[in-house]
Amino acid sequence: MEGVKNQYSEQWIEPFTDYLREKGKEESTVKLYAAEIGHFLDWLKRSDKSMASVVQEDIFASRDELYIQGKRLSTINKYVSILASFFKWAEERGMAKGNPAASARYYTPKKNELPRWLTAEEEASLLALAEQEKNPFKRSRNLALLYVLLNMGLRLEEVSELQVSSVLPDELIVYDRGTELRRVPMDSKTYACLSEWIEQRALASKECYKTSMHLFVTERSGYMQPRAVQFVIEGYAEKLGFEISCHDLRNTFCRRLAEQGTPILLLKRWAGHKSFLTSYQYYSGLK
Repeated sequence: MEGVKNQYSEQWIEPFTDYLREKGKEESTVKLYAAEIGHFLDWLKRSDKSMASVVQEDIFASRDELYIQGKRLSTINKYVSILASFFKWAEERGMAKGNPAASARYYTPKKNELPRWLTAEEEASLLALAEQEKNPFKRSRNLALLYVLLNMGLRLEEVSELQVSSVLPDELIVYDRGTELRRVPMDSKTYACLSEWIEQRALASKECYKTSMHLFVTERSGYMQPRAVQFVIEGYAEKLGFEISCHDLRNTFCRRLAEQGTPILLLKRWAGHKSFLTSYQYYSGLK
């Protein structure tokens, strides 16, 4: 490992620090830059990656590792800023292709930039309205839809992709075009609601229901397309008198997890976020 560090130092750190000194940087600043670049190069080694193959996702991963370690956002943003300066220097000298760290900083979203989630009162009103449906088929299915969106946090397309086999007693398997993406823990109430819908679905006599592997169906088809799910939610919004989208319900799931003190790593995993930036915004305003 020492040999690797020396190699990295000679090839990357020493030329970069020489450049910083030529630009008139204080020695304390030069040492800080060298240390942070060294941390990133160590991360590359541990990840079995090379400088030539670095992409933005690698910057995200090394940055997020610092967050998991408990580093402050200001410290992490400084680290990314240093990487951005380093890769700009390397790109100008033909030593790197592009600057993968250019837009990888964390940010603290302003209140008017936050996602919209439902209040407890809005959520209760929505579920109460769904309970009033007289048609047993629609009532059972629509409640199951709401519970999946509110308590599982699925994306609209992921709801349509669900299969009957997705429903397990303690978790829900999320698919993308037949490929398993992730598993989300399921509470007993949501499981009971989905089980009731599966029973109701089995009672229907249509052949397309019997042959369809999809969990959610319409009265005419063995597959409930995303637009059909949207139509259900929009119908409730119109009756309630306030805007609701499927994504608002997913946001409500994420916000609830944040309020419950769920570690950001778990929120990111269960929601299927690609970046901690997305997960972080749900913790805004919480102590």
